Amino acid sequence: MEYKLLAIDLDDTLLRHDLTISQRNIAAVREAVQKGVKVTLASGRATQSVQHYLDVLGLEIPVITYQGARVVDTKTGQVMYKKEIEPDRAMPVIRFAEKTGIHCNVYVDDVIYVEEMSKWAEFYHSLSKIIPMKAVGKLSEFLNKPTTKIILIDEHERLQEIKSEVEKLVDEDINVFFSKPNYLEFTNRYGTKGAAVKFLGEYFGINREEIMVIGDTYNDISMIEYAGLGVCMNNGPEEVKKLADYITLSNEEDGVAHAIEKFLL
Repeated sequence: MEYKLLAIDLDDTLLRHDLTISQRNIAAVREAVQKGVKVTLASGRATQSVQHYLDVLGLEIPVITYQGARVVDTKTGQVMYKKEIEPDRAMPVIRFAEKTGIHCNVYVDDVIYVEEMSKWAEFYHSLSKIIPMKAVGKLSEFLNKPTTKIILIDEHERLQEIKSEVEKLVDEDINVFFSKPNYLEFTNRYGTKGAAVKFLGEYFGINREEIMVIGDTYNDISMIEYAGLGVCMNNGPEEVKKLADYITLSNEEDGVAHAIEKFLL
């Protein structure tokens, strides 16, 4: 099969633990592009946090951000695909966070809003400095616009304990998943990487069978299952590996380059 579209996750996939891209990965991506493959990034990050890596790779193509809740043409700033959570549907999660004292990030128009700059806010912002973060007091009294996504941030054990409880507060139009052990995320049902990859495939006139994706964890499952070839990193959880068509090397072993060289080059 000749694959014409490749979507690659960033954290723990294309990026090493120090948040850099290896020269081998850069070279493999560029070779794939030269061969005519459309290569994009599919990240849970906000658009601003992804732009740097597009520049490093030399990519000028619509990019998937916010776990698939947005597809953005970074050359023009046009939002091509957008799936958000309306305030009334977001409110039960926000009120739950306020009641339990769990830190909550709410994303509106590429700004992160938090109640206060807690240790978890500082922790998150240290990793995502490009995105503006504003403390506004009670989020339940502040939010009056649709939100791109919500993240509850705490120790993994605590988030595991409350996950089933908070899931009961939202309807079937909201996805609830771990993107990292400390991040329990909420997005629109159609704001997934799988839905965004489907959108891009249709936009470019590329069949599902001609799409390859590479990811590592739970928020990548939707695109791994959708694509003609779903690749999982060796550093991913066993539950995700079982759903993949191929398991490549880890993010510290240039697993993205290995997969590109094997299936595209």
